[in-house]
Amino acid sequence: MKKLLWFFLVLGWLLPPLAHAQTGGRSVTGVVTALDDRSPLPGVNVIVKGTTNGVQTGADGRYTLPNVPEGSTLVFSFIGYAAQERQATDGTIDVALATSSTNLKEVYVTSAFGIEKEKRTLVTSAQQVQGKELIDSRQPNIVNALQGKIAGVNITSSGGGPGEGAAIVIRGGTSLDGDNQPLFVIDGVIMDNSSFAESIAPGGGSSFNGILGRSVGTTNRASDINPEDVESMTVLKGPAAAVLYGLRAANGAVIIKTKSGQAGRTSLTYRTQFSVDEVNRLPRLQDQYKQGTAGIFDPATRLSWGPRFAPNEEVFDNLQNFYQKGTSFQNYLTLTGGSDRASFLLSVQHLDSKGITPRSEYDKASVRLAGTVQISPKLTANASANYLNSGGERPVQGPGLFGGSGGYLVSLLNWPRNDDTRNYLNPDGTRRRLLGAATSAADADNPYFTVERNPQTDRTNRFIGNASLNFAAFKWLSFGYTLGTDFYQERVRSVRAVGTSLVNNQDGGIAETTNANRILNSNFLATLSHQFNENFRGTLTLGNTIEQNQNETTNIIGLIFQNPNFVSINNTVNRNALTSNVTRRLVGNFGQLSLVFLDQLFVELSGRYDLSSTLPRPDQNKTFGRGFGYGSIGAGYEFTRTLGLEQNPILNYGKIRASVAEVGKDTGPYRVESPLAANTYIGGGFRNGFFGSNRLLIPERTRSYEAGLELRFLQNRLGLDANVYYTRTTDQLIAPRVSQATGFILQYINGGTVENRGLEISLNGSPVKTPKFNWDVNANFYRNKNKTVELPSVLTVVYQSDAFIIDNAQGGAFPGRPLTSIGASDWQRAPDGRILINPTTGYPLVNNTFTYQGNRAPDFTTQITNTLTYKDLQLTFLFDFRKGGKVVNGNDWFATRTGLSERTTDRFKEVVFDGVIATPNSDGSTSYVANTRPVELTQGYYQNILGTVGSAFIEDGSWTRLRYATLSYALPSSVFGRSFVKGVELSVTGRNLLLLTNYSGADPETSAAGAGVRGGGSNGFDYGSVPATRGVDMGIRVTF
Repeated sequence: MKKLLWFFLVLGWLLPPLAHAQTGGRSVTGVVTALDDRSPLPGVNVIVKGTTNGVQTGADGRYTLPNVPEGSTLVFSFIGYAAQERQATDGTIDVALATSSTNLKEVYVTSAFGIEKEKRTLVTSAQQVQGKELIDSRQPNIVNALQGKIAGVNITSSGGGPGEGAAIVIRGGTSLDGDNQPLFVIDGVIMDNSSFAESIAPGGGSSFNGILGRSVGTTNRASDINPEDVESMTVLKGPAAAVLYGLRAANGAVIIKTKSGQAGRTSLTYRTQFSVDEVNRLPRLQDQYKQGTAGIFDPATRLSWGPRFAPNEEVFDNLQNFYQKGTSFQNYLTLTGGSDRASFLLSVQHLDSKGITPRSEYDKASVRLAGTVQISPKLTANASANYLNSGGERPVQGPGLFGGSGGYLVSLLNWPRNDDTRNYLNPDGTRRRLLGAATSAADADNPYFTVERNPQTDRTNRFIGNASLNFAAFKWLSFGYTLGTDFYQERVRSVRAVGTSLVNNQDGGIAETTNANRILNSNFLATLSHQFNENFRGTLTLGNTIEQNQNETTNIIGLIFQNPNFVSINNTVNRNALTSNVTRRLVGNFGQLSLVFLDQLFVELSGRYDLSSTLPRPDQNKTFGRGFGYGSIGAGYEFTRTLGLEQNPILNYGKIRASVAEVGKDTGPYRVESPLAANTYIGGGFRNGFFGSNRLLIPERTRSYEAGLELRFLQNRLGLDANVYYTRTTDQLIAPRVSQATGFILQYINGGTVENRGLEISLNGSPVKTPKFNWDVNANFYRNKNKTVELPSVLTVVYQSDAFIIDNAQGGAFPGRPLTSIGASDWQRAPDGRILINPTTGYPLVNNTFTYQGNRAPDFTTQITNTLTYKDLQLTFLFDFRKGGKVVNGNDWFATRTGLSERTTDRFKEVVFDGVIATPNSDGSTSYVANTRPVELTQGYYQNILGTVGSAFIEDGSWTRLRYATLSYALPSSVFGRSFVKGVELSVTGRNLLLLTNYSGADPETSAAGAGVRGGGSNGFDYGSVPATRGVDMGIRVTF
């Protein structure tokens, strides 16, 4: 409440009743700002339409235009921004200019290694999002902020916990077992976007830590970035667009360009935001039956198969009672300034959020200093240093710590409603047990006990920095060098208190992990440009990149607290430790030749040659494996220029483009030569690691074909960008199980092929454009068809180990099916698909063999963003549509077995199952007769028949949702006069205000195992995650 009170006190201080200055009819004054961040724009031309009477704005964005005739129109124009016209009806006219795509020769996008290119010359698909568009979503995670803004991109949030991560996949997955997320680059330097996952010790994975075992949701590292620092984000969608980044960008790349100081003005901007969140939807539970089995009350079981509640008996809503209002308070401060030769930017952010589960919290803070200085007319230096700190206390989810005690939601789905979970302590402060017996195998921790006594915490300290020099040796030759680093250290702690039900941890335990990751990146570029004649010019870029990634992990676990009230690793009786040190190096040499003919035909050739330390070495004395090369070729043709249509009132711009590319992907460390792993039990020594050796490994290869069409109509009032693509990835790097006689568990091999083919359409338009009112629309359509063409002969399916629902459904890839397939048990079926009925019992028969049961990826998605602007009032809202995509409702599966699912309300009802009975004939054939036998829906049916059929809990995940709506208002400059306050913008945002779906669970947008799952990921699995939220944000931005 204190933070909320301060928020409104600041608001009240900034908005006192001020007298409006009276202006005469012959002069008009005002302030021109940038729409994206409301910063003043100097040098904007302000002119009376049809005359030569005009002025330019000053360093503070202000202007005074005298001698303005009554009723005339003022035109505001600035390079790179869309011009605006305003009628001179008032003495004060403030204008916010939006970035423009009208003159394509003025529109640049950031491509590989920070190279700025004219958008019209691109021969591959790249889509850019401006910083304001990210901020409008009011998402602190910049990956979540991209949702719905880029065609061809799927983003899945892990859940509704504070600081939850998000997974991003571009144009479908290409790797069966590898990471399918794109490369992230910030200011030309590679950055880490991983999620804290299972330990990659030389000997294999470690399950020391509950957080390592995916018992909690963790963030993706890109969420550390301050959204206010982002000037733009460019998504390079295919291998052709990202080929210069080499094997790291086989899945595309996300290029982040941060803001920098601007010469000639000093500006201070402060934005604060207060948010309130609540659970959007919860699983549907029955409220008719209490604790027990077979219709009889039984205090020795947690199950809810007992008798009906009496008419006046209290039914506790344990699920609704557990979740609370979440709050978030965000503050952003940006100071920029500079002169003609130097500029700087200093930014500070702080986020403090409380989750919808008790005690869950997440905070992050960062400080960034960036500067540019022109040392000489030919030499420019840039530097940036960004310190980030984040962490908090995470809610326990899924099956709980090592699957033993149950996450919050799973515990609540197995807690009878005749008992109040909030009453979790005895009068003496010890844990109150639902079942009484401390050693009961069926017992589990009360979620409130887990909250208070089993905290799961993490803290990350991070530094991202870079320094660069750019030397323009001649008009036609320039050099650039950038050295950057991304270093962070995570400290994770998982506590199990004395008295917990977790097996082998009843006397308490603690696990601590320290994970240090360092990326060092060196980039050198030489650029040669030459205008051969008025019809032919070219640019050649040559470069070298060196990347070293080092990861050091220390895991330590202690069991049995000597003092039950002192939580420390030093207070434990038994301790084990495991450390790892993993280093990988990559050296790449690349070149790109761009040619322009007649200012309408664009040709681009790119190539790269990589040396990776993780691949087999031709000579054991060598540092790197055998080198491999790849490249791309693309062309674009601006046919409207040939036809002279630039001024055509209908079609004024058109371009076709096509490209072919191939890119590689190497394997991880310690896959070629198997290292030894330390034994952690008494006696020590070493043993074989998880992975056997394979000196014959080769890189994965992805070949892509892409064609695109760009059209602009009605003098750029309507734009279309469409792409079709096909990718084929061969020589998949996967790790099947091997015979234990080898001494190993897994061994990486090459084999398997994955294909993707798809269609992307982006539309943008301005249906209404008047001096006072604008309506802008951006729409994205995306359809991708993924297929696992083949697997190695030793495999019939490749499963993702982290994408599973206990024992009846799992994420995997089947031959001929998508990478994001679901493998699950099913009913036994007749040849025509009808369910087979057991002739003896009358109940359906179960096929426990996992078979393909659907695709978790959608058939297609569509997002539409509308922006309505009236003077200084703006409304932006994003509708998100998804068709298809299966979701495994693991929560309903679990609640069905425990007797709490709403579907179990029909217990004891007599039904006749729709199916057939198979009858063998004397000639060896089989006849199928419709079932007519009535049976009762017993506890045994729900638990032992229906509860073992994974396909029965797979649902359609289609949705229509209003992802966000933001209403903002910029106060007129006349309110502030000549005060130090230059502008104030108020905003209110609603998130997830509307969700229309037939999915019976909480939210079909879910990823049960978080953002770090490889292969097909864990999206489409809904089991034990923190439910998604909806919320409201109130904010104010002040510019000084």
